Amino acid sequence: MPVLVTGAEDAVGRSAVRRLVRGGGEVRVFLDLERPDVADPAPFRALGCMVARGALDDEGHLETALEQVHTVAHLAGTPLDDPGHLLDAAATVLSAAIGAGCRRFVALSHLGADDPSGNPWLEACAAVEDLLADAPLETVVFRRALTYGPDDAWTAALVGGAAGGLGRRGGGRHAPLFADDLAGAVAASDRERTAGGADLHLAVAIAGPDRLGLVELVRALRGEPTAGRADGPLPAHAADLLTRELLPPAGAIGESGTPFAEGLRRLGS
Repeated sequence: MPVLVTGAEDAVGRSAVRRLVRGGGEVRVFLDLERPDVADPAPFRALGCMVARGALDDEGHLETALEQVHTVAHLAGTPLDDPGHLLDAAATVLSAAIGAGCRRFVALSHLGADDPSGNPWLEACAAVEDLLADAPLETVVFRRALTYGPDDAWTAALVGGAAGGLGRRGGGRHAPLFADDLAGAVAASDRERTAGGADLHLAVAIAGPDRLGLVELVRALRGEPTAGRADGPLPAHAADLLTRELLPPAGAIGESGTPFAEGLRRLGS
């Protein structure tokens, strides 16, 4: 049975599609026509994927695209997005998946979702986790660390200086996670289809192997000091996310993942 990926416009989704294709089986992609940077379907079709295009709030269209799909990898959403849209899209895709009879639903959350402390984006992530925990199908949630990768809008905002000046507030420690490592975990979550059942509900923390303060992180991404705009164009919830200490708990996966220095090299290439 096929797997369908949303969010293939960003680094994690694109990498997950490539990994799933290499693993064999049918891969479908749902591209969001309401994004300002609508993706070209041609590269995905060249990989052998079936491509559907529409809005993530169009449940009927989604349910049609999800016919006979086993696993939904709902990877749409970054901290740049409106928290309300994040929650609404997840609820609609989940409802469509249930209606289509899908067996497994994989979604992205974020470290800190278990204690949002007033951050609207983390609160939306927590609400998505609650929806999945109550859903009548297998669900896997990846609570990711701050994630970066090539040709990715969130990464581009940080590289472009959107976080300039935030380090002066103090705080902010992260375990940056390379997008391809997260994509590998997503692909692995679809691989064992005989395990689990409708009562399978997993929340898995995943992070990179390094621990960096916000100033060090932004300097490394930009390749220059962090002097610049005080807050930049980041939404308030995204700026607040950066200034938090969002380190993984003991036992989180990713300790043997891509070191930050190697991830920077791959970004540059």
